[in-house]
Amino acid sequence: MHRMFRTMVAAAAAIGATLWIGVPAAQAASIGGPFELVDHTGQTVTEESFDDRYLLVYFGYAYCPDICPTELLIMGQAVDELGDLGDEVQPLFVTVDPARDTVEYLADYVPSFHPRLVGLTGSDEQIHAAAKAYRVFYRLNEPDEDGAYLVDHTSYIYFMDPDGDYLTHFVFGQGPEKMAEIIRKHLD
Repeated sequence: MHRMFRTMVAAAAAIGATLWIGVPAAQAASIGGPFELVDHTGQTVTEESFDDRYLLVYFGYAYCPDICPTELLIMGQAVDELGDLGDEVQPLFVTVDPARDTVEYLADYVPSFHPRLVGLTGSDEQIHAAAKAYRVFYRLNEPDEDGAYLVDHTSYIYFMDPDGDYLTHFVFGQGPEKMAEIIRKHLD
């Protein structure tokens, strides 16, 4: 667990340095881009499938013991905190563990966090391409004797505008009220 935490902190620091050293978002490393994945209902989706909504995009995995479920819960609470404005925001959960996070598994998993949360999976190549577009680090750890394993990964929630442009991101531990406050500023 300590190794996973150190890896996540290092990845967060690297991305944070790129995004927070005073470089305007337009000049920072490009975040986001086209993707083609499969949602938790079995439908193929792209970045254009979400009716010109703002996107909250989180990369993680359903077998995550703590950070991912916490972030998904906060993301759903932030959407609710927005009231009617929340209809303009589509929360997305993109797995970095498609071998375990199948369509069927995600169909059971994502409704626990928010009724509008969409779970996305795909082939290893599709997940890799989406993660690369969002500059997400992930690495599967060696399985234990029971075959269980953890996945080290970047833990940001990206906020994208309806054109797919990066607006900002939220770090682990920001509460739903603060997230909703920042989102509201972009929506008003």
